[in-house]
Amino acid sequence: MNAKNADNTQDTEDRRSLGFAVDTLDATKAVGHANLTLVPLSGPRAGRLDYILSPEAIEAGTLTITEVSEDGSVPELLAVNEGAQLVLLLDGEELVGAKQNRIMNTSVLLRPGSRTRIPVSCVEQGRWHHTTRKFAAGGCSPSFLRQRKSRDVSRQLRATGQARSDQGQVWDSVEESMASLCASSPTMAMSDAVRQRRGAFEPYVNALGYPRGARGVIAAVNGRFAAADVFDRPETLECIWPRLITGYAMDAVACKSTGPGAAARSLTARGAMTLLEHVGEIECDVCPSVGLGKDWRFEAKDVVGQGLVAKKVCVHLSAFPNDELRENNQRPSRIVPPSQRRPRRNS
Repeated sequence: MNAKNADNTQDTEDRRSLGFAVDTLDATKAVGHANLTLVPLSGPRAGRLDYILSPEAIEAGTLTITEVSEDGSVPELLAVNEGAQLVLLLDGEELVGAKQNRIMNTSVLLRPGSRTRIPVSCVEQGRWHHTTRKFAAGGCSPSFLRQRKSRDVSRQLRATGQARSDQGQVWDSVEESMASLCASSPTMAMSDAVRQRRGAFEPYVNALGYPRGARGVIAAVNGRFAAADVFDRPETLECIWPRLITGYAMDAVACKSTGPGAAARSLTARGAMTLLEHVGEIECDVCPSVGLGKDWRFEAKDVVGQGLVAKKVCVHLSAFPNDELRENNQRPSRIVPPSQRRPRRNS
């Protein structure tokens, strides 16, 4: 094989689609509360990876997350997995404590008995001193923050191989979220907004219980696509459900309908399947992960996201509207049916 053909083969191997992660899913009847609509996604379990989630591992004492050193480093933390199982840390998951609160830049699967520097972003701008030595598990970030971070992290992964965010954009998103939620914090901590407005989020969590057997969900706010999260097994979604719905509720409370008829628009199961089909067709860049597996990244004009793939299993897929080119910068975006899509822009 000559060098040119070798390069072409490598390019083919590094650009794939996540169709295998979504083509066995079916959308069920939409459920909703106020201006938040959810379409649950069900399907057969994908593979047999044995892992536990980070809150469970932290509580059991087998996972410890700290600053990387006494001086610390804003874009990375040290995760030590002393257990015998894989541990899954989820994109957008908040880690609270140490010198400042952070969120995960991408989903990471930690190997047993490993020490791993994990990529994070700061969501507490006004603190840089220890309140605790170790991090505790927090909630899930609002979808619009995850969307912006996802796009920036994808571009850094393609360019440098590192899952770094645009920290300034993350801080701007936290500030925007706090203003939209009418919350305040002396250190601009996103967790303070969640605590202060918990009473506004709880009705969503209480009204939208986990749909038995689902391993994925697509969320819309005011009838417009906000986020999709798909996992390899129902147990994962069931475990994180209250935290995930709280994150979606942050978007819903911040984006209360202001126009006539806006709240009447609704995401349907058919619309959810259209979105899944579209996501499954987009070519991905296969990027390195700091843990087990690879970080598959995709971006089209209307949708952006990623999938953590390990041992031929997509452990977590997340997708968001790509609002970068929208002049009005409104969030979330509507789902674009196949007949109205333009060809995908080359990365």
